[in-house]
Amino acid sequence: MPVVGIPVSLLNDRLAADLGRDELIEELQHLGCDVEGYATLRRFKCRHCGNIMEITETQQPPVLCRRCGADFSSAPQSLQSLGEGDVIRMELLAVRPDMFDPGGLARTLRAYLGAERGLRRYELAPPVARVVVHPDLSGDLCPRPAIACAVVRSVALSDDIIKEVMNLQENLHWALGRDRKHASIGVYDLERVRLPELRYGAVEPEGISFVPLGYDPADPTSSLTPAQILREHPKGVEYAGLLDGFERYPLLTDGDGSVLSMPPIINSEHTRVTDGTRSLFIDVTGLGRRLVGRTLNVLVTSLEELCPDVMVEQVQIAYPDGEMVTPDLTPQDVDLDVEATGLLLGVDLDATALTDLLERMGHDVAPGGQGALKVRVPAYRNDILHPRDLMEDAAIAYGYHNITPRLVPTMTVGGERRVEAVSRLARETLCGLGYLEVMTLQLTCERRCYDAMRLERSGDHVEVSHPISSEQTLLRPSLAPGLLDTLTVNAHREYPQRIFEVGEVTELADTDTGALERRRVAGVIIGEKMGVTDVRAAAAAVLREFGWGVRTCTAPLPQFLPGRGATIIADGEAGEREVGVLGELHPEVLDAFRLRHPAADFELDLTTLTGER
Repeated sequence: MPVVGIPVSLLNDRLAADLGRDELIEELQHLGCDVEGYATLRRFKCRHCGNIMEITETQQPPVLCRRCGADFSSAPQSLQSLGEGDVIRMELLAVRPDMFDPGGLARTLRAYLGAERGLRRYELAPPVARVVVHPDLSGDLCPRPAIACAVVRSVALSDDIIKEVMNLQENLHWALGRDRKHASIGVYDLERVRLPELRYGAVEPEGISFVPLGYDPADPTSSLTPAQILREHPKGVEYAGLLDGFERYPLLTDGDGSVLSMPPIINSEHTRVTDGTRSLFIDVTGLGRRLVGRTLNVLVTSLEELCPDVMVEQVQIAYPDGEMVTPDLTPQDVDLDVEATGLLLGVDLDATALTDLLERMGHDVAPGGQGALKVRVPAYRNDILHPRDLMEDAAIAYGYHNITPRLVPTMTVGGERRVEAVSRLARETLCGLGYLEVMTLQLTCERRCYDAMRLERSGDHVEVSHPISSEQTLLRPSLAPGLLDTLTVNAHREYPQRIFEVGEVTELADTDTGALERRRVAGVIIGEKMGVTDVRAAAAAVLREFGWGVRTCTAPLPQFLPGRGATIIADGEAGEREVGVLGELHPEVLDAFRLRHPAADFELDLTTLTGER
């Protein structure tokens, strides 16, 4: 996981407690943080865009600005030294983004140490700004429909605070935004934003031009269209993949039509935040309203911890289907069973003791009746999704190191599942026949598992909601396409080739998850004079090892040559059952996988053989 450096001076200023260095490390470890220790960092500032960079004492000063691409080797005056500072280095705890900065971390520590118990409350002023969301953002042309915004006034931004805000922004991009894919943050100088109404809409790739962050507004060549930004700007090149397939690009503009940003790529230079900025406009855009709202909650509450004198104003968001205000810091109510918590943790807890533990984790607690507590969870906690998450909070506050280890009251002896034993026997049998085992990807696409195999596309496969590529859109319904792909990449190797795989395929089913995994074994052979008799012999050998007889029944299977495909029927004490298929592959299948030799395959369903599900 990424490592963050928390400035010791900023953390101590906001802790209101005198912790020694070793004591601070110990308390952070009790909270679940993986602390590397203390270090001294050197800081540099890009004079072009204001980006602040940190390096260790042994590293050389940066030669390029990652934000605007400024070349410090050719223009050394563009790099400003900000001196050194001590930090405590720790790995980011991905489930606790509210602890990514000195303000949020100090808030958690104050509650944990008992200095501030219960829910931390923040004042919000009513909205004076309004963002109108265009319907295009919910369509296929530009699917990035969610936005949450806030106005922050009376900000005092030193270089240290600017750096922490920038660090928090990038760390939230990593933890909640999945590197900006699901959510991205924009921070602007409010004095350069025309209120009260802003517009979040979509624009053609060449439909507008503006000066992106870090470029010189005086240079007439600095004004770029969205398409040019994706091709030329460092951030545009880095994140262009997030807009692949978009026919229009997201754009946030103010009341005058001036561009604030092109989410999730880059802000405009016109609204750049400097150390003279006193008011901020903040937006979070992304794929879902819940996620962008939680991301904004973390950001604005951390800003209030870093700069206690700020005033946060809500913003009215006008969606096509209704209006809402953000940020919404309404706590989440969760009912927690006292007895179940004690049993799960293995410690004696009554309602009073559990209330004390939860208040030390920053929650408000009230009696809930019938042995339960009503817990009010802060709106900046993104990790509380179930009562079990509150039980974990109680365990952290109690201290895992304070729980007395005990042996479990009953002992059991583990054993190998039958499907695993059968899988192991199938591997041993096929290896003994000269087959080489391979492992292929479980993600595939309809083009390879249906079209290339000459099969009709069906609706009984499990699709991936947000696939990373067009080649990984569903979970494989068969092992055969992956084996043929393996033969394709080994076409330059000596023939004949024999390979097999034991693995899961997935199908839709009437289960809690809506899907069912089945264990299969499949083998394929390729080479001159290789045919259906060879794979039948291999399949029969596997079934004989399980104590089953075997017979085949010729069937018109599209992936095989006519008359050369068959279903496999296993015969045992429980009677006959159809367990797979085999055959010599059709020339069109071979051509789809760019194979130039005869090939045949078989596939057996081990789940059917064992009777397990």
